[in-house]
Amino acid sequence: MQNGLVSAEIHMKVWRYTHLCSLLYWTDYVESTCRQNYTYFSSSDFLLTAYHLTALFTIPLSIFTFLTIIRVTPRKMKNLKIPMLITHAWSTNLDLMLTVYSAPLTFFPSAAGIPMDFLATLGVSPKWLAYLGQVSVINRNDKNEIEKKENQNYIYFIFNYVAAFLFILPFYLEDTDQLELRKFVLKRMPCPTLDFFEKNAYILLRGGELLPFVSISVGLLTIMFQSLFFSIHTVYHLNYVKNATVSDATKALQKRFLSYCRKNNFSTVCCPVTIPLTVLCSPIIYSLVADRYDYYNQTLNNMSMLFMASHCLLSTACTLFVIKPYREFVRNIIRGNRNYNANDLWATQIQPASQIIGSVSG
Repeated sequence: MQNGLVSAEIHMKVWRYTHLCSLLYWTDYVESTCRQNYTYFSSSDFLLTAYHLTALFTIPLSIFTFLTIIRVTPRKMKNLKIPMLITHAWSTNLDLMLTVYSAPLTFFPSAAGIPMDFLATLGVSPKWLAYLGQVSVINRNDKNEIEKKENQNYIYFIFNYVAAFLFILPFYLEDTDQLELRKFVLKRMPCPTLDFFEKNAYILLRGGELLPFVSISVGLLTIMFQSLFFSIHTVYHLNYVKNATVSDATKALQKRFLSYCRKNNFSTVCCPVTIPLTVLCSPIIYSLVADRYDYYNQTLNNMSMLFMASHCLLSTACTLFVIKPYREFVRNIIRGNRNYNANDLWATQIQPASQIIGSVSG
């Protein structure tokens, strides 16, 4: 009996060793007891499963939102229809990049990670996946302008596309000798999870370099500046500019929305501003802090990426439930009313601004 138990234990150890060897690719792996404290939440299995569960909710909801914007947007909001579709397209693209196309497992404080999903299986380089991710984040910023000037819009979009490439450029300037980079990274985080030693693990930077830190910081400030600028720009032109080139009906609808925000706590209701600032910038700020202090916590790394992946879910919910025609459309679907007409909702006479503010119904 005892010999049988010993034999089974030896067999289990041999199986575990063989299984471990099949996972490990890099020769710098060192057996250590430090990994005994790692939990399931720090593993790639947890992160990939969480990504896919997120996608199960966000993809159908994103498709429904596309159809809602196309079908339900009333005539008096027709000028906002295309910008809203573009914004939602970038939001959906960012969600797909995080949950389906790439599904990155990151190793902060270093610029290292593993692409775990669709594009990785096709053999797309992690550098290009990082580039696509940067483009998705930067071009996700909402733009809500009152004065539409076509030339300025072209300049704005060209600037964002060029900036997206330039912000990722430092990742291409560093030496890509993986064995040498891994030596630096292992000094900063001497006990990474086993995923770090898999074949697809890739290091863009060893960490601590000045140029990439400045580059990411500039990109972060750009996102924050654009979100705040267009919000302030909208409020200013609605309340103080008398000769803005928009109709009184459009201004009245915009003021109605702003008054609704003030009535229901501006910071939480005006989701188009708070979501990019909070959901997108928070993980970036965490990565910069981790880089600055050489802090490695794989569980927090996973949670920060999941937090960013929740962006589309929150942004889509904001679109459906904050904008009144869409909110009423969803309510009517739930109630089984198929005769809803969004144009009837806005078929009202334009009131003076003094009467509009503070008179919005939920």
